[in-house]
Amino acid sequence: MAATLLLLLAPLTLFIPGCAYIAQAAKGQFQLMAGRVPVDEALETVEFTDDERDRLLLVGRVKAFGEDVIGLSPTKNYEAINPTFNQVIWNVSGTAPDRFTPHQFAYPVVGKLPYIGYFDKDAATAEAELLTSLGWETYVRSAGAYSTLGWFRDPLWRSMLAWDEEQLSNTVLHELAHATVWLKGHGDFNESLATFLGDEAAARFMASIREERPDAYALWQDREADNALYRKEMNAMVARLDGLYRAGLPTREVLSRKEQVIAETRARWPMLGWRLAGYRQAMDAGRTINNARLVQFRVYNTGTSVFDDALERFDGDLPRFIEALRTLESAKRKGGRDWDPYAALSSLSPAPQEAEAPPRRVERRSER
Repeated sequence: MAATLLLLLAPLTLFIPGCAYIAQAAKGQFQLMAGRVPVDEALETVEFTDDERDRLLLVGRVKAFGEDVIGLSPTKNYEAINPTFNQVIWNVSGTAPDRFTPHQFAYPVVGKLPYIGYFDKDAATAEAELLTSLGWETYVRSAGAYSTLGWFRDPLWRSMLAWDEEQLSNTVLHELAHATVWLKGHGDFNESLATFLGDEAAARFMASIREERPDAYALWQDREADNALYRKEMNAMVARLDGLYRAGLPTREVLSRKEQVIAETRARWPMLGWRLAGYRQAMDAGRTINNARLVQFRVYNTGTSVFDDALERFDGDLPRFIEALRTLESAKRKGGRDWDPYAALSSLSPAPQEAEAPPRRVERRSER
């Protein structure tokens, strides 16, 4: 998985049962929150580099764009920064080695999710070792941001100011999307929807700064092209493996053929038309490629065609689409245990009187 995608992962990790877990999570959250400084004050009192100052000011523009132009829910997030917080969150996931069945972690507030987050890397490693001992394949990855979905006023981290314009804007917009729509018990849908909305909103924001930041816009175009190719190739590998897992073969044969599929993908990966090194190196030797990693890819990249089709029904008008998405929460409450968010999404459409609204969608791939 490319670095951009890794930075877009957003765990809510403060409500898992277990005293030791809660203690380390509470300690990390306290350190993050205790060091908060309002952005305006930080700009006056903290020694930032010119690039850091630029990114800090940019966040305010991104946030205003997401809330005022795109229609994402206003929040108090990212209006402060912890100027000494340079940590990352360590996310751990586990999946069966012969099928795409993830280990689920129970969150009392948000429901079940196929990952757990730690502020402490050693604790994350211990969690992975425990899962491995129970027969799960594991994947430990870093995350440079996360959302508490309004439980706290999430600050920026100093480390976030090292990101380029698109990475920073996409992350902020992704987290605003989480604060706008979150369906308890549907973690895959929530993450994939936030990825889709973050990408769409970031495309519009990058278009808005194209003339003032042409280099940033060009880098975004390269990343868009690589990201599309990355998703295509990863989805193809996942589809091959999914077919293998459903074929009813003996476990030993399944595992052997699985390694063959992964090896074939690794072999052809460098020959694809990558523009950026991060994507080209995603399948290098030493990079973890197993079911746990592939399930995480699916968590953030499921139902893209359904989202695309739904947005098209709104003539590409992202604010109207987001407003309609808000109705999914009440639909879920009425839908019962077997309610399917993707089926509900497929039935969303603009009100009849609004159906002729002019198209507003940014054609993200038109210049590749």
